[in-house]
Amino acid sequence: MGSVLSSATRRGLCWCAGLPALVRRSLSRRSALLPALAIGLLAVLLALPLLPRALPGAFAASAGPLPPATALPGAAGSPVRARLEAFGRQLYNDETLSVGRNMSCATCHSLRSGGTAADDLSNRRLGLHPGSAFQSYEQPPSAENTFAWRNIQTNTYAVFSPPLHRSRASDGSVQMVGGNFWDGRALGFLTGRPTQEQATVPPLGTLEQALPSPACVVARVVQRDHRNPYPITYASLFGTGLATVQWPEDLERLCRQSDSVVDMPRSQDDGRVQRAYSNLSMALWAYQHSSQVVPFNSRFDAYSQGRARLNAAEQRGLALFNGKAKCAGCHVSTTAEGLPGALFTDFTYDNLGLPRNPDNPIYRFPLINPDGRDWVDLGLGGFLQHQDSLRDQINPNMGKFKVPTLRNVDRRPRADFVRSYMHNGYFRSLEQVVDFYNSRDTKPRCQERFLSADQAEQQGCWPEPEVPATVNRSELGNLGLSPEEQRDLVSFLKTLTDR
Repeated sequence: MGSVLSSATRRGLCWCAGLPALVRRSLSRRSALLPALAIGLLAVLLALPLLPRALPGAFAASAGPLPPATALPGAAGSPVRARLEAFGRQLYNDETLSVGRNMSCATCHSLRSGGTAADDLSNRRLGLHPGSAFQSYEQPPSAENTFAWRNIQTNTYAVFSPPLHRSRASDGSVQMVGGNFWDGRALGFLTGRPTQEQATVPPLGTLEQALPSPACVVARVVQRDHRNPYPITYASLFGTGLATVQWPEDLERLCRQSDSVVDMPRSQDDGRVQRAYSNLSMALWAYQHSSQVVPFNSRFDAYSQGRARLNAAEQRGLALFNGKAKCAGCHVSTTAEGLPGALFTDFTYDNLGLPRNPDNPIYRFPLINPDGRDWVDLGLGGFLQHQDSLRDQINPNMGKFKVPTLRNVDRRPRADFVRSYMHNGYFRSLEQVVDFYNSRDTKPRCQERFLSADQAEQQGCWPEPEVPATVNRSELGNLGLSPEEQRDLVSFLKTLTDR
């Protein structure tokens, strides 16, 4: 008989309430956001869905990051921390940590592509990306042919995002700040590190790496230690506590199916597995906090430090960025205290009035979307529907998505590499993004709501916004930029690419 913890996990108790409703309906047997950050204690695991109610102080106006619930080994810059970062890098690039042994963190968050997709085929075709259980672009989406329905958000510089909290703006309005993922659902309440909590999700995400249980992730790391060892092993950092874990006899078979139910033979081993899974997420956070992922060494950084020059077009673009184009209102270009450079995000949420992406596989995926082409992505507001302590913020945040950093926004491994932009992958170039910001409200409305960005530009119109009620109409839509100014702005954005 399986342990109590395994049964609770199957019922999707932990974090399941944070999933968008359409995904929850299809994942009744297990949650895509399993209780990865619980430190092996059953009481903590069962309390996870209630944590927002238990932490009202986290939502006070201008609240800062919560103190970490789990301490990182070693001080920053110490040999121990360096080993943790190196171990995290190994995990980050390990394709075996997926149901098909074909997808790593780096598959979706390649540093050569600015922390986004390593392969531009999916960018060209969909603006979105297949999961580990992928067969063909020609076949419709299914449990055996999975696609994500949101674009990959860059993970570079995401480690600086605080836990999700309310913040009061200078005009008295309340903004939601922090968290991770486009909809903020990696809250950061347990550790004070939203990016660590984010790292627990993709290995178990049905549309991503799709392993059925934390036990599969941990076991593959341990087995790799024995069969094809990492240069830095798990045991060398966290001890030999996993050596006595009794794994299910058919674990590898179970881990090859994303819908498997994995029961640990002994209840005491559940806690060890959960602690180990939390330790893996800690190592992934440490790597993403390292200078390899957040180097602050772009040409703009060198310019800010007086070590480089911008050409005339780039200087004009910088002036536009901070002025007429209003970019710096959200993509803050000044350096925060304690950091070596600007982050180019304020970690808030916004509704840019984006049209629907007609190539989004979600519209052809009845398994998780019975609404078909009537489905609407509600973003942060949709997630907050499941957070009792933030119900007053649901309606103001409908259709709003996380403001990403603009660092590395044009980084690509080769000149002809196509990137996709925005939460739904609607745009395939920076030029399209800038044109939309400039002319969203001045071009006529397209008659068809499902038009690609290329088709809309050819027709000289923009389709209707997916969520019209909360569209930001004060900072974009009618900027009055000339074609030359649009080009100058793009020229400046390219200076934000790290070396």
